[in-house]
Amino acid sequence: MAAREARLVQLDAGQALVRRGAKLPGLCAVASGSLKLSVWARAERVLGLVAAGESFGEAATLAGAAAPFDAVAVAQAQVLAIPAETLQHLLRLDRRFARNLLERLADEVLHLLAGIEAGMLQRAPQRLASYLCSLAGTGDPLGWRVHLPVSKTVVAGIVGVKKETLSRLLRELSERRLIAVSRRDITILDPAQLARLKQSGLR
Repeated sequence: MAAREARLVQLDAGQALVRRGAKLPGLCAVASGSLKLSVWARAERVLGLVAAGESFGEAATLAGAAAPFDAVAVAQAQVLAIPAETLQHLLRLDRRFARNLLERLADEVLHLLAGIEAGMLQRAPQRLASYLCSLAGTGDPLGWRVHLPVSKTVVAGIVGVKKETLSRLLRELSERRLIAVSRRDITILDPAQLARLKQSGLR
């Protein structure tokens, strides 16, 4: 039933699937490409990136609420939108689907709380270090190479700073030989020190 009811939406880079305050088309599963979820105050704050195989909009769809964010394609993307009625039907019929959705919603709450904590308690250098460490994951302790998945403008929105501030922070980390930057490729030269910065700030 879900396959019949779902609608595939094609998006070009920079095109919005939904704007904050508008109605979501349903639970949105990204089939290809990626989207950024963001809100605007004095500047754009990127809440997160949603890549192929991931979904968003579960809570608002179930609650019948308006979108709490802008959802904009970072690159060409395809999004499968499952309307609320179909979602409710799946929850009643499929226990595994219901359990997976519950786990997804729990992860969203934890991610939101972590973001609030980072915004309140961490300074910009710590937030940048946390973001770079999250990209690196696990790897060679002698140096990790990561590729920024989006433009530095979007990264600035994720970290919660202006693009000029992001450039300055990257330059400072390079001068301290924690990282080496080549456009969107970043080599983490001192993972241990970067991890300490994530916890305690730039000294």
